[in-house]
Amino acid sequence: MKKIVDVVHAQLPPSLNQGIFMRITNESEFDGQEADELKQSLESLTRVLEGSQLGFWDWNIATNEVKRNAIWAEMLGFEFDDIEFTTQQWTDFVHPDDRGRAWASINAVLEGRAAEHELMYRMKTKAGSYKWILDRARIVQRDGDGKPLRMSGTHTDVDKLKKTEDALHASERRFRGIFENAGVGIAQVSLDGTFQFVNDTYCRITGYSREELLNVKKSFQQITVSDDLETDLLLMDRLVNGLDSSYNLEKRYIRKDGSIAWVHLSVSLLKDADERPMGLISAVQDITRLKKLQEELELQARIDYLTGVPNRRYFMELAELEMARMQRYANTLAVIMVDIDFFKNVNDKYGHKAGDIVLQGIARIMKGELREVDVLGRIGGEEFAILLTQTDRQRAIEVADRLQKNVARSDIVLEDGLVLHTTISIGIAVFSREQDSIEALLNRADRGLYLAKAMGRNTFKICD
Repeated sequence: MKKIVDVVHAQLPPSLNQGIFMRITNESEFDGQEADELKQSLESLTRVLEGSQLGFWDWNIATNEVKRNAIWAEMLGFEFDDIEFTTQQWTDFVHPDDRGRAWASINAVLEGRAAEHELMYRMKTKAGSYKWILDRARIVQRDGDGKPLRMSGTHTDVDKLKKTEDALHASERRFRGIFENAGVGIAQVSLDGTFQFVNDTYCRITGYSREELLNVKKSFQQITVSDDLETDLLLMDRLVNGLDSSYNLEKRYIRKDGSIAWVHLSVSLLKDADERPMGLISAVQDITRLKKLQEELELQARIDYLTGVPNRRYFMELAELEMARMQRYANTLAVIMVDIDFFKNVNDKYGHKAGDIVLQGIARIMKGELREVDVLGRIGGEEFAILLTQTDRQRAIEVADRLQKNVARSDIVLEDGLVLHTTISIGIAVFSREQDSIEALLNRADRGLYLAKAMGRNTFKICD
């Protein structure tokens, strides 16, 4: 019977009822039948321990003797005979950085401050490396005064699990670092458009804080310029319905301060374990400065840098559009050609800088006399063209007369304070059914301009 009790001490897990353990330690209570039952229970228990790969230890607190099973030894790469039955040996196995925590947890149970010792720590293997072990234990025997006499516990090999967990945490930290420090804005968005996660860059681009985007439940629809939203939602619908794997879009955000941010948006779909759409990941690059530069370049390609009015090419584009509109709706249209009289003399006498000031002044005077729907363009050195929409012959003559007189009486002040007065000559052409191109109108207006110059300048001439 004593041999059975000793083996039980070496095999019994802490999950078994403490009362059973106390009964088997009193061998006088067992008769032959009970001993057989106990033996059978022990065999079942041994199979359970072996099947579950649990290392078992039993500590006699009074004698400081510790017994362990073979699995406990094998877990660390030892033969069972290699293991000495002392608590000091267990302490030596525990990683130096973990010993304090391990003993603190055990002492908390011994002192009655905790019901169970449960701790994950590292133990040294026979090969010299360390393995993560999950240690669980309880007090299984006390004396009449409640003082702990025996503690039993199990060791579970959790090394692979712990290392996988550590690798996962490291991966999460790396992802978090990339997420937070990325040079582009990153947002996870639900299918209804509300934000779930955003990084700092995204907040900087939109001007909103995390609190405002996540907790106030802002949606990307709310901060997208309405003219851009329809395309965004259409592409999103295709993505969710499996028609596209991702999409890219240039669109505008309305920042918190009301300003506009142009962004390049790249969107991918997030799916759950069943491959069902669950959200979107958006990468957002701020291209506001690039857009402004593009607009400036486009403006430079269309606008005369000196006078700020359309150049010849852009004037012709606008004139073609207006011509098509006029023909569609049967409106009237007229073209005026303007040339600054004796402009070469200004350059020769006062220099090209003065000539530039005269050009700017004439353009400014004419713009002040025209409607917003009219188109003024600089098409040559000192030549301008004007497209007058919904304008018949009589009104075209009135506009030309007003332009000619206003320029003649206007002061143009040079940088040195010198005041110049100049005049213009004007040719007029009015659309007729026989003329179906803007080039024909310009040619007729140019002939009228030539006639005005031949008449002595500072006048206008209409050419039918």
